[in-house]
Amino acid sequence: MTHPLDALKGKMPYLPPDMLIDRYSFTGDILSYGRCSKQYGKFKYYGFSKALPIQAWFGDVVHMTIELLFRQVKGDIKDSLNSISSGTLPSDDDVEFHATESMNILKSKGMFGRKADREFVLELLKVFNLKEGLSFYKRIIKSEVRLETIISPSTGNRPYIMNGIIDVLASPTPGVIEIWDYKAMVKPPSGDPKLTSLENQMYNYVEIVQSLFPKYTITTAVLYFINELGPKGTGNPVHKIDLTSSTVSTCITAARDDANDVVEEIRKAKLTGTFPDPPKGSVDVKTCDACEWRWHCTSASKTYTLHAP
Repeated sequence: MTHPLDALKGKMPYLPPDMLIDRYSFTGDILSYGRCSKQYGKFKYYGFSKALPIQAWFGDVVHMTIELLFRQVKGDIKDSLNSISSGTLPSDDDVEFHATESMNILKSKGMFGRKADREFVLELLKVFNLKEGLSFYKRIIKSEVRLETIISPSTGNRPYIMNGIIDVLASPTPGVIEIWDYKAMVKPPSGDPKLTSLENQMYNYVEIVQSLFPKYTITTAVLYFINELGPKGTGNPVHKIDLTSSTVSTCITAARDDANDVVEEIRKAKLTGTFPDPPKGSVDVKTCDACEWRWHCTSASKTYTLHAP
């Protein structure tokens, strides 16, 4: 007796998991794994929840608020007085209004900031708004640009999908694009591996953006370190990358090779379920400070004492 489903045999090919293409976010996977492979495994792969994800909260408030300020200037949303005020510089009250809205949205998702962090990020955003002003908002041609492409490594390793988000595409002059990415952190010194990793992020995005906007020339990538606007900052938050340089193609190739290598490391770690401990002292102190595993971690950059709250 034949089974009713026998007629379907061979018509629906089986693809085992190792044949399916996998996805990697540059910031959420590649940069995160490079920051601390052990922390990446605990939280990203095994799904442990962070008790106080302040780093993510801080960055999200910055990104969301600046996006709302831009939309207010554009005339898409109302200001703090419940009016449409397109084409005018948002006031401090507007900044506070949109920042509060952003924080409430994150609060509804279970993400909180301490009072001191809320006050600090609010002051940074007010300084940003005054410092960059209307000239910045009016140069924006698109914000929150989602990128996605298939990467086929030259080494012959399995292809993967890389995705990411560009905070702002700005056009200082007709036909020209600048790529802007906000970083809720202090600007690393020149030559620092953290700065190199962030530059590599921009190099990995350049050709994807160019394919989306073929009529534009991409001249500059801007990393904007908003913490430099704080009382202890330098007041110089901008780090520019000249994308017209003759060395750019070499930098793009090197950055992509680095990303491919990290993806292979992640794949191997997932396959074995073992995420390596970084060498002691190699992880940034602030990354360790925000990690729930710091008290008994052999990779921690300093010794942490467990005590009652």
